[in-house]
Amino acid sequence: MGEHLLSGFAKDNPERFAQLLGDANDLKEAINILADIPDGLESDLISRLSPEVARHLLNELPDPIVTGWLSSCSADTARTMLARIGHERSASLVSGITDRSKRIGLQRLMKYPQGTIGELVLLNVMTIRDSIPVSDIAGAIQRQESESGAPIVVIRDDGTVSGVLDLVEFLKNRDMDTCAGDFCIPVKPIYADASQTSLRKRDEWNRLNSLPVVDYEGQLIGYVSRSQSQAILESDSESAQFLQSGIEFSRQFLEVMVYFLMLIFDRRNPR
Repeated sequence: MGEHLLSGFAKDNPERFAQLLGDANDLKEAINILADIPDGLESDLISRLSPEVARHLLNELPDPIVTGWLSSCSADTARTMLARIGHERSASLVSGITDRSKRIGLQRLMKYPQGTIGELVLLNVMTIRDSIPVSDIAGAIQRQESESGAPIVVIRDDGTVSGVLDLVEFLKNRDMDTCAGDFCIPVKPIYADASQTSLRKRDEWNRLNSLPVVDYEGQLIGYVSRSQSQAILESDSESAQFLQSGIEFSRQFLEVMVYFLMLIFDRRNPR
């Protein structure tokens, strides 16, 4: 496949291309394929590989190449890649990222273990100050890049989270002489080191599709979505069903054992 066709296929069919990459006969072949696609696509493709294949591939690549990929990709893709690499090497790779904001963001996330909300956090989130005039909100939003569905988080002057911008109220009253804080839906902090199961108890899901997440100092690091919370709930439900089926099997097994023991006892002790 020519380099031009290869690049086009990688852009248009990333999932299929990642599958082909994972099916490569050897690591050298996979690395050669990655060398022929445009900069910026490599990390996205690797993040789509199975954990085993991605881990094997990344551990064979030199640090400067992986650091370059981490520097050029989105923060969320970078975090997925780092999850496939040992912690010690991850720390070294992240320290080599020249973009200070991305480097600090990834270093923060690396502190949170599996099962915590920090493991789930999506990083690309928009922020506005609670004191910003309504007339400046639209411009502030346009100057920032974020994922679709990310909340517009309203923060105080000290960087702590006040809440989430109510877009409906803002659009209805954007000609008013007021500030962003007046259109803020208050949100209690979600701490990144809390258990993921705690997301189910949040009343804000009745009104919002995504919620901001803060570190132990109350500083914003990203957000989590309703779909992530729902996935945890479904996973817990499946676990509960599995546990219940195990309990039922144990109960039936115990009944059978008691029955056979009674038969043996009756045979040994005829009346």
